[in-house]
This record gives sequence, C-alpha cells and structure tokens, in this order.
Amino acid sequence: MNRKILLSLSLVAMGITITACNKTCRVDGVAGSIAPGSAEDLAANVPNTVYFDFDKSAVSDAARKRIEAQACWLKTYGATKATIEGHCDVRGTNEYNMALGEARATAVSKELKTQGVDASRLTTVSYGKERPIDDGINEVSHAKNRRATTVIGG
Repeated sequence: MNRKILLSLSLVAMGITITACNKTCRVDGVAGSIAPGSAEDLAANVPNTVYFDFDKSAVSDAARKRIEAQACWLKTYGATKATIEGHCDVRGTNEYNMALGEARATAVSKELKTQGVDASRLTTVSYGKERPIDDGINEVSHAKNRRATTVIGG
C-alpha cells in the first residue's frame, strides 16, 4: 500500500480533512482544546515538514503536495506568520550545510508564495546540521535530517 493512501487513511481516522483547490482551502481540525491558527493546530492538521534528496534543495512532487497543504492552512489563518527552517544531515562542512539549509528553506518559501501566501508572512532561517532530529549515522537518519520545517511565528 503506498504512503499517500496510508497517510490519507490515518488522517481520516483521526478526523482530519485537508481539502485544497485552486481558489479555496478548508482545514477541518481536531476537536478539543487546540486553538485554531496556533502552532498546535498546524502540527495536528498539516504535514509541516518536507524532505529533500541528498545535496539538493529542489522541491519534489511529494514535497510540493505537503507545501500545498501548508499554504492552504496558512491562507485559512491569514494573520499567522511562519518561519521556514532549513536543515541538513551531518555530512559536509558547517558553511556548506548552512548555505544548503538556507536554499531548502528558500525553496519552500518560494513555493508557499507561489501557492498564494503573502511574502510578508514568511521568514526563513538555516540551521544547517546543528539541529538534527535523528542522531544516527545511517542513510535513514540522514534522510530524516534533510528537511525544511514550517513553524508558526516569525
């Protein structure tokens, strides 16, 4: 079973629906004490991380779909500002990874703008290899760390 179907089934099971089209977006969130438009709302309702190939900052088709969902959410909460954090795996120099992390964050920011999010609401930052989410030294760990994450605030 492919990942897309599994993700869709998981979201449906949790009561989350994300619908996107050219003109309108609708985000139906998790009921409870989560404030609409908050960082918790974004984390509960939208895949806020996109992943990159080794040594690349190009947005893949899979990443574009995640960014589309982020743009939809951000357009729903029009006053919310976001920071896109660029990250890398541990390979390469600090200087190289800072530049690559910035290129990844910029690529996501550009795509969000293409999807209709106002540029004034977006900032970018690169953490290079300084904030890994997986400390392993194998390819699976490296793949998890090659990312750009959209966070609320900025």
